[in-house]
Amino acid sequence: MGLETVTNGKIHELNDDNPLASDAVNRGDDHIRNIKKVIKETFSGINDEGADAVPVTAESAELNILDGATITTDELNILDGVTATAEEINVLDGISEDLEAADLNILDGVTATTAELNHVGGVTSAIQDQIDDKQDTLTAGNNITIDAVTENDVTTTTITASGTPFVVVGDTSGVITGTASGGVTPRNQWINIPVTDIVYPSNTINGSPSVPTGVSLNNSGKTLTLPEGTYYYEAWAKLTNTSYQNSVGDLRVQLHRAGTAVGYPAHSSLYEHDTYNFPNQGMFTVASGGQDIRLRIYRANDSGAVYYGANSVSGGMQSLIKIWKL
Repeated sequence: MGLETVTNGKIHELNDDNPLASDAVNRGDDHIRNIKKVIKETFSGINDEGADAVPVTAESAELNILDGATITTDELNILDGVTATAEEINVLDGISEDLEAADLNILDGVTATTAELNHVGGVTSAIQDQIDDKQDTLTAGNNITIDAVTENDVTTTTITASGTPFVVVGDTSGVITGTASGGVTPRNQWINIPVTDIVYPSNTINGSPSVPTGVSLNNSGKTLTLPEGTYYYEAWAKLTNTSYQNSVGDLRVQLHRAGTAVGYPAHSSLYEHDTYNFPNQGMFTVASGGQDIRLRIYRANDSGAVYYGANSVSGGMQSLIKIWKL
């Protein structure tokens, strides 16, 4: 009789040739029981009842995807809750296999924007090391040095310039534009000191100034126009008190860039019939497109009769501005 013995309920225990044609019809129920046993044992996990019963709808091709898989249940469960698309996951494609969690954790707490991060584009070595390696003394082209000395927690900066300046401008007129008759400096006003001459560089062939590109004099406004850049300057202007009876206090000479005071003013008083050269020095930066530079005088009291230069309108250099480009 062609009835196999199914002990473990495995498919291999079924015989393709059974039942035989000669088998009695009343043995058919035995074959059916064997088949049912194999199905239930083989697919024992698909055995829920009632509301928990879920039909298997996967097709053979879909089930075959698992053919050869060695993945564990825990490994599959890692995907539980993942909502990323294939495109988002593919962003990781090509990342070095040496990348570790610690590498990604470097970004933890970063609030910088893309634009801010891009500021370090092109950096080839440690930024702090580059800053630390900057020299204490700045030497710029024409022998400009800036020395910082700290004593008792107070830092004093000394600027020294030598060599050839970028440009030198001055004036020999002895009269301040916009002053009262005779050149007297008004009270509580910043008054322009004229800039009438380019002293250096000059072209000795035709006698006209041969100045760097972007440098020009505005004789009506008494200003010097400089191109974009950072500059160090040394300047002075001669002030005279022609009064024989009154001294003058709170006199200042200061450089102005685009209408804004630069650095600290030279500050002094003039006694009766006194003359003093007011020195001024410092650094400034000219923005893109160029800006006007001017030397100005200020006085805060009414006594005396303060003139730029002398009581006469001629004779000798009354002001000078030397400019080095850093």
